Amino acid sequence: MHRTLIFPILLLLMAGCRRHGSPGKETGAVRIDSSMRTAFVPVPNHPGEPGDNIIYAASFALAWDSLCGFMGGDQESTLPLIRRLNASRKEEKSLLPGDYQAEVEVIGDEIKVVAAFQRNLPFAVPFDKVEGGMVFGKKSTVKAFGMPVFNHALAGQIEVLYYNDDDRFVIRLTPGPEQDEMILAKGFGEGEKLSNMRSRVQAAIAKGRKEKAKGRHAWKYFIGEEDEVKIPVVRFNLSTAFSDLIGQLVAVRGQMLQIKVAEQRTAFELDEKGVIIESEAVIRDSAAAVFDEVLPVKHLYFDEPFLVMVSRKGKEHPYFMMKVANVEWMELVEGGKLL
Repeated sequence: MHRTLIFPILLLLMAGCRRHGSPGKETGAVRIDSSMRTAFVPVPNHPGEPGDNIIYAASFALAWDSLCGFMGGDQESTLPLIRRLNASRKEEKSLLPGDYQAEVEVIGDEIKVVAAFQRNLPFAVPFDKVEGGMVFGKKSTVKAFGMPVFNHALAGQIEVLYYNDDDRFVIRLTPGPEQDEMILAKGFGEGEKLSNMRSRVQAAIAKGRKEKAKGRHAWKYFIGEEDEVKIPVVRFNLSTAFSDLIGQLVAVRGQMLQIKVAEQRTAFELDEKGVIIESEAVIRDSAAAVFDEVLPVKHLYFDEPFLVMVSRKGKEHPYFMMKVANVEWMELVEGGKLL
């Protein structure tokens, strides 16, 4: 099953001096530290570090939105991150009200805000494991899945949204009957902000729609019988504290508040597993059959940094994004090693 499991938690508290446990303490989450090449960002336009895995989940913005709603307005501050969080209230409408839980609780002189969501998105048909794994970043042999050999049912779960060459392309994977979709994009990871990467991917998808309508480019947008797809297995359960926010004073309608705790936990799994849910959703004719000539072979290998975006269908903004830049949360194949 392809599982995208996201369990993010944010706590924002004012006043008080009691020490609260971290989100990872009771959940088995690994705490991100300076030795890791992975970072959370609370909003997509918050910069990360080049070469790092950069992770965004909408729960932080949802919790901030709940806090602002409870206090009756945006938090006033000169801190750039708080300004970005305020802006996200208007821009990041990525989930429906029933998709997540957000609670605001007053405990003595403290305000506690918790926002969380979970999405379990199985593929209708399990993808194949890639025997022997794949090399990522020309350094590490890691476990992988996909469609190393053509399969009608698997091809029906893969849609090419843009294809320039084997180093720059975008595909969409459709899980089960859920109203969600996953987009994987290779060759768009330049820069430090996920929002900029997303914009480049969206522009490429728009270009792909135009190309698909032109006969001479249409072959790019079909999965042919010689095409291959390989994707690394990625798993993590991480927590972090947003140190930029802790201790900051914010003002709401003349009342000063101090942020005491600002933390998030996110668990994510991307692998080949799945169950059959709707057989008609995964069976379709091979689109390559409409061409008479021999088609160029596409090797859709995510063997270099790539972007993952998961969203509700019809929503402009993803509720989860990750730039996968290194193998920190991949699994080495047995006997595999860093070269």
